[in-house]
Amino acid sequence: MEMTKILVQIKKSSIELAQVGNDKKNKFLQILGTILTRNKKKILSANQKDIEEALKKNISYTFIERLKLDKKGIDRILESLRTIQKIKDPVGRILEERRLTNSLLLRKLTVPIGVVLVIYESRPEVTIDVSVLCIKSGNAAILKGGLEASNTNRVLHGCVQEALEKVGLARETVSFIQARSDIGRLVKQNKYIDLVIARGGYKMVRKIQNRSKIPVLAHSAGGARIYVDQSADLKKAENIIINAKISKPSACNSLDTILVHKDIAKKFLPPLIKKLKLLNVEVRRNNWNKEFLDLIVSIKIVQDVNEAIKFIQKYSKLHTEGIVAKDKKVIKKFIASIDTAALFVNCSTRFHDGGVFGMGAEMGISTGKLHARGPVGLKELTSYKWVVYGYGQIRN
Repeated sequence: MEMTKILVQIKKSSIELAQVGNDKKNKFLQILGTILTRNKKKILSANQKDIEEALKKNISYTFIERLKLDKKGIDRILESLRTIQKIKDPVGRILEERRLTNSLLLRKLTVPIGVVLVIYESRPEVTIDVSVLCIKSGNAAILKGGLEASNTNRVLHGCVQEALEKVGLARETVSFIQARSDIGRLVKQNKYIDLVIARGGYKMVRKIQNRSKIPVLAHSAGGARIYVDQSADLKKAENIIINAKISKPSACNSLDTILVHKDIAKKFLPPLIKKLKLLNVEVRRNNWNKEFLDLIVSIKIVQDVNEAIKFIQKYSKLHTEGIVAKDKKVIKKFIASIDTAALFVNCSTRFHDGGVFGMGAEMGISTGKLHARGPVGLKELTSYKWVVYGYGQIRN
C-alpha cells in the first residue's frame, strides 16, 4: 500500500513536470550545478567511503574504476549540465504537420514518456545523468542505484532534491529507492511506470527483462570488435586499437577482440602485441564471446572482410563494432552487414558515448531496435502524440 501511495505521487509529479517550460527546467540545471560545486568535498568524501568499503570486499579493479567519482568526474558532470542547458527543449517539437482534405490541421508533437524507472550498478554519476536528462525531457524518475555506491548516491540525490525544491518542483519528481527487494514489485507497476532502463551486469539486466511488465531499454553486455583490413593505414589502426583498449578498459565500449586480415598479420601484429604487453594488456587467442572490462584483448586472423563479418555477426553483443580500412567497398559492405547500435569507421570505439555524441549525457546504451538505439539521450526520452485542430468538422 505504501508503494502505491508513493507511485501515485510520482505519477502526479510527472504530469505537473510535463507542463513546465524550458526556462524553468534550465533553471533547475543551473541551480543543481551550483549545489554540486558547493558540495564537492562532501561528494568526494562519500565516494571515498564507498571505495574503501568495496576494497574490504576484495572487489576487482574494473569495479573500483566504475565506482570511482573524482574531481575530474565532478567537473565532467558540471560540463554536461552546461551542455544540456544549451540543447533545445525536446518536448513540444513538431515532427510532422499537414493539412488534410477536410481542412483539419494534423500535427505530430513530441511529449515526455512519463515516469522512468532506472536501475543501475556502481557508477554514481548516473544518479545525476538520469536526474538531469529526465527533468529536461519532462519525465519523473525513480532511481535504484547499486548498494556499493550508496554513500555517494545519497549525497548526489540530496543535491538533486535541494535543486528541485529551490526551483519549485515536487521532491517526488526524482525519487530514490534503497531496497533491492522493491525492484521485483516496481517492474510490474505498469499503471504508474512507463519505461524501465537497466544499466549493469548481464545477470541483472536479463533478470529485469524477464520479470518486467513494463518496456525495458537496456544492453545486457557490451565490448567491441575491430576489424583491420588489408587496405588499412596500419599506424592509424595501431593507435585506434591501443586507445580502444587502454583509455578505459572498464567501459562497455572498450575493445575485446582484434580481427586482422591475413595479408597484413605478419607485419602488423608483432609490433602491436609488443606495445600492448608494455601497456600491461594481456593478449589471448580465444574467449571470443567474453566481455572483458579489463586489460585483456583477444586476437584472431581472418581470411578477408567476409570472414570478419561472419565472426562479428556470431559474437557481437549489438553494442559497438569497428573497422579500420581505406577500401570504400569494404567499408560499405561492413556497414551494411553489421547489426550494432553504433559502428565506428577509422576511429576508436571509445567514442560511443552520449556526451561525445553531443547529448550532454546519456541514460545508457540501448541495443534494442525499437524506440531507441545507442546512447539514450533527451530525444530518446520522448514519445509523441497526434494533435488534430479543426473548427467544427465532423466525419461523414
